Amino acid sequence: MPSSRPTAIVRPKSKVTQQSCPPTRDVIVWMRIPGVQDSAQVLGNYDQQNCEPTFKTVQETSPTEPGDCTEAAWASDNPGYNVDATPARRLKHVYVAVGPAC
Repeated sequence: MPSSRPTAIVRPKSKVTQQSCPPTRDVIVWMRIPGVQDSAQVLGNYDQQNCEPTFKTVQETSPTEPGDCTEAAWASDNPGYNVDATPARRLKHVYVAVGPAC
């Protein structure tokens, strides 16, 4: 016998589009993880998946084990920085630092 209870309709969250949070500045993220060469990458200033500022995402998702360090800074505050260097050098004018090795 079928249930008389109404079935809940789950609606997917609306997708964030690039128009709703366009990156306007570049952010450099530098990482130190034990056993791996220091690395860096350039990101936009918004996480496109959830439209949150990159600095907030870095603070919420960076590793915090002994030896870890993640730094993020505006690319414009670090002119001439080479993200392709191996190992990557530390940033100057850091905006966010996460981890005990910072």
